[in-house]
Amino acid sequence: MKILVKIGSALISEGPRIRFPWLASKVWELAALAAEGHRFIVVSSGAVAAGMEIRGLTDRPTDVVELQMLSGIGQVRLMTYYKDLFREWGIAVAQVLLTHHNFATERERETITQIISQYLERETVPVINENDMVDKAEFDYQRSFSDNDILAALVGINTGVDRAILLTDVDGLYREDPKHSDGGGLIESVSSVTPDIESMASRSGSGLGLGGMRSKVVAAKMLSEASIHTTIASGFAPLADVMSGEARATRFEPQ
Repeated sequence: MKILVKIGSALISEGPRIRFPWLASKVWELAALAAEGHRFIVVSSGAVAAGMEIRGLTDRPTDVVELQMLSGIGQVRLMTYYKDLFREWGIAVAQVLLTHHNFATERERETITQIISQYLERETVPVINENDMVDKAEFDYQRSFSDNDILAALVGINTGVDRAILLTDVDGLYREDPKHSDGGGLIESVSSVTPDIESMASRSGSGLGLGGMRSKVVAAKMLSEASIHTTIASGFAPLADVMSGEARATRFEPQ
């Protein structure tokens, strides 16, 4: 099975540092599932946090150029983490930096699809992130952040994945923010993303990631409308349980 796993800022970083023990455990889970025959595409945030880690910063800068520079140096460390962790399991990784604009034309979409497909055929895990050096949309504080959620949806749709798992720091979509109330209950299944569902997502986003829950629901809508089984789940739950349906999560029915 070809599976896309999206890892956001709220999971991979804790403040200005990469959450290395968590990342190591998640790579172990991915490697174990890969040994069963699954192929993975990883869309990962974390470059800015890794850059802050290198520079010893405690507060995230607001200057766009400074953020882009942190992303550039941090991306090297982030990929080193992935390379070293997967290498322990005999798995190679490849860095793929994209922007939303790379999907603007059919030719570019085909090129991306061919390259990623070749990596998968050669049992190499493509690790995808936003190319912040040429696209500063992620750092534009006047826009709605996506934290790679929409990029993950575009990658999943164009590469024809069988499943997409969007990992976050809560179990899934709640009626209200579970961190500030009882959450009103986890929504375990969504047959169609309605305005009511989108409204719930706006109220239940994480404060740690740039995208929050709303962009994850928008991404899930895009993926499910492309007939892709999509799940929003906690990154602290075992990935095997998320895939089997044993973990608490929100699952979107493919259209």
